[in-house]
Amino acid sequence: MVPLVSVSSGGKRYTARVGTAFIRAQTAWRRHSSVCSAALIAAISFTLHLIPFVFYSANPLGYDTGFYRRYLIEPLLSFPSAPVPGLGADALLPRIVLDALHFLQISPDIALYGSYIVFSSLLPVLFFFWLKPFLGARGAIIGGLLLAVSPVGYTAYWYMLYKNAFALCLLLLAFILYERRLFWPLVALDIGIAFSHKTSAIIYLLTLCVLAIVDYRRLKEILVHAALVAACFALIFFNTPVVSLILKGGAVAIFLDWKEYIVFSVPLFIGALGAIAAWKRIVVPRSLIAFALASFAFPVLTLPFYQRIFVFTDIALAAFAAYGINFFISRLTFDTASRSTYFFFTLLCIIGGLQLGNLQAQVRQLRPLEASAHLNQIAAIGALVPPDALLLTTNREAPWYQGWTRSHIAAPGMLYDTHDLEAWTTFWSSTSTPERIAFLNTFSRPLYISTLGDFSHLIGEPLPCLTSVAPKLLRNDCS
Repeated sequence: MVPLVSVSSGGKRYTARVGTAFIRAQTAWRRHSSVCSAALIAAISFTLHLIPFVFYSANPLGYDTGFYRRYLIEPLLSFPSAPVPGLGADALLPRIVLDALHFLQISPDIALYGSYIVFSSLLPVLFFFWLKPFLGARGAIIGGLLLAVSPVGYTAYWYMLYKNAFALCLLLLAFILYERRLFWPLVALDIGIAFSHKTSAIIYLLTLCVLAIVDYRRLKEILVHAALVAACFALIFFNTPVVSLILKGGAVAIFLDWKEYIVFSVPLFIGALGAIAAWKRIVVPRSLIAFALASFAFPVLTLPFYQRIFVFTDIALAAFAAYGINFFISRLTFDTASRSTYFFFTLLCIIGGLQLGNLQAQVRQLRPLEASAHLNQIAAIGALVPPDALLLTTNREAPWYQGWTRSHIAAPGMLYDTHDLEAWTTFWSSTSTPERIAFLNTFSRPLYISTLGDFSHLIGEPLPCLTSVAPKLLRNDCS
């Protein structure tokens, strides 16, 4: 070590104080490294999730936003509050969280977006603690950062998958408790996951089934958890329309397709190659192996709603990529004569560049679906509609009318609408005025019709008996 030299006694004292402060900071970091690392990951993730609110709009997130907001603007008459159309009755724990925020009289936007950002930012932190005992601090930090800046994860966040984000936090916490052999707290999470989100409960149950094979020494314990999750899941979901849709086949979810997922995951696949190369030297938690097999089985076998499972496969792949990147870093010798150093450094640059480039592209592409001015216009329209009326709108606009008005919302095949596709097709193709009037009169009265676009895209050319209440609002006075 080269000694520090001062030209005066004051300089020596200053140098000594700086050196002492540095040593204390270094000691504090070592003592609290996990907390500091988790805080760093959380700060990066939190900042990323704030970007669409700072640069785009006060309501920048996706299609499901309106359904959750409607739940928060409904009067809180019970605990948990009654479910609203579009949100469903299955997400008991997320609804209780929203009810608690509603009870505290927090504004709907702050309650919804604030809690969603917290859950989304917490995911990479839990991911860090899951990996740290097996991968070490450096590798776990890499994993947390990979998940924090994941383009797949950001896409899921933009889609406003609130229940998914909430249940994923419970899922990762369950894996942490499983690896630490904390049986009774894990029992509580078994129930919590089952009462939070259908897809997460299915993935968790499949993970437990795979764990029974890969970690057979804990078979009895695993079977208890699996039986409890299965019982809760059966109690809640087997009588829901979603299950009947799955049993009939053809159920799909709007999210990423295979092509988009692979493009976004190229850097993680490259990183995972390092995990394969270092397989004999690494220790992988059994829960990660089981989770990866269970989550990748859905898209590989093209099972129902497999598009939404990419949220889970992204987590599993990020974990293996963290192992691989950690291996690449360990191979860096910083010897300018070493070709391997150049090779691994180039790989790291490619992985980082692709991951951040894909993320930047998604941040720029995923813009608000409705401008703030449009949402204000919808709220103004809702104020003109009586509380007991039915408001008919388009499928694209239905969540926004649902979330920014108190009206009963109907859209073709959605919410309070009871007509099937055949009935709507017949209505849209009809040129008979009496037939069109008869169809509109099948809706409950009073019926109002509104869209910020062209009415012809919803009901064809407006009938003369439809009364104009406002520029974008009609009332059905046909008889």
